[in-house]
Amino acid sequence: MGNINFKSVLISFLIAFSFAFFLTSCQEESATKAIITINKIDGAAAHDPLSLKGGCKVVLSQQGLINPAGNESNVYEEGYTDTDGVVEFSFVNEAILNIEVEYFTGNDTLTAESIIKLVKEELVRKTVIIN
Repeated sequence: MGNINFKSVLISFLIAFSFAFFLTSCQEESATKAIITINKIDGAAAHDPLSLKGGCKVVLSQQGLINPAGNESNVYEEGYTDTDGVVEFSFVNEAILNIEVEYFTGNDTLTAESIIKLVKEELVRKTVIIN
């Protein structure tokens, strides 16, 4: 039988373990994303090409709530839907947010409200029907 140098084996193992540890611990976190689709009652995308903005104004917010640590929440993001009635938001943390939608079509303003629960590092989809 040949001699096994345990010191060399141990050093090789520690180098491999350290390399694997640093590769997994240095990965960036994925974004927490929300994709919201706004549809009319008939199922069509809420989009008015004659409107100045074209799409719906979508606001995700959680303002004024106080968490158990005593900090006030001031999350507020606003966006407009594209021609397919879709708008995308990115956040760092998970949260439960209010959705407020305004759809300007002709002389009418339609509104809708809902809630979305964002999960850290995941993509969450939500469809809101406006009428």
